[in-house]
Amino acid sequence: MAKHWGGLSHWRPDIAIDLGTATTRVVSKGHGVITHISMAGNVPALSSGVVANLDAVVALLEPLISKMKIFGMIRPRAVACAPTDANAGERNALVEGVSRGGACAVVVVPEPLAAAVGAGVDIVSPYARMVVDIGEGVTDCAVITSGKVVDTAALRGGCCALRNAVREGALRRWNLRIPTRQAEALVRAALCGSGAVAMQTQDAQGGDCPALPPISLVEAREDCEPMVEAILDLITGFLREMPHSTGSEIIENGITLTGGGALLAGMRERIHAATGITVMPVANPLEAVVRGAYAMLPIVAMLNMWKR
Repeated sequence: MAKHWGGLSHWRPDIAIDLGTATTRVVSKGHGVITHISMAGNVPALSSGVVANLDAVVALLEPLISKMKIFGMIRPRAVACAPTDANAGERNALVEGVSRGGACAVVVVPEPLAAAVGAGVDIVSPYARMVVDIGEGVTDCAVITSGKVVDTAALRGGCCALRNAVREGALRRWNLRIPTRQAEALVRAALCGSGAVAMQTQDAQGGDCPALPPISLVEAREDCEPMVEAILDLITGFLREMPHSTGSEIIENGITLTGGGALLAGMRERIHAATGITVMPVANPLEAVVRGAYAMLPIVAMLNMWKR
């Protein structure tokens, strides 16, 4: 039997939270998507898709969730998302962080399931659908059938690892310290182009050094390749372990690609080349998880799945 919330259940706001390695997104009715870097001051709140510093998570979420309160005092209920390979301790840390951050009740859902909903995938279909969510710190694969996640595989690595590989390569070869934004540009160019890019970089002392050598995209591609191969190995290995009937349905329905990795030109083509399966991007891959989680709120409320 559903519990009553002191007569306030009708007024209590429901929110969805995508607590990502690099970016946290919160959405509620009337507020749209609120985005914030996943740090409290200079302290990262997450690492590899899971809570790394509980106090930082609380400090990050408190001002965001406070904006969602009704009359400034009625605390919201929250759907939060976790990687499919998150263990019980990591999931409990997520629940605790969201609760201490201001939510009165929390339910955790798998990120690929939320991403599928946000991408418009027909998750209630009896035919298997596959989602690959390449996030900042986790690459998560899932097969969804009849509204349930029936098989998963995950890798603790994603877009952040690609940028770090380029930055480490530039430091090793040229003693160049590349800012995150320029490393991102190099990753994007390296996955789809060739040649060299001249850019203003910073030396170890932090000074501007515009005369330093351009960074070859061939070199950047070499730096990215181990992580790209790890992602491809995860996907192809996942497909190989599927039952033949499930694999046949995935071949027919294609792979839905979400997360920041979906925005990397060349990634979709690499996955298609490795699998032979059509790879379908989504309209807004960065917000697919949080929008999908928000769309799941009515089901969570109806089934009274909240953890307090």
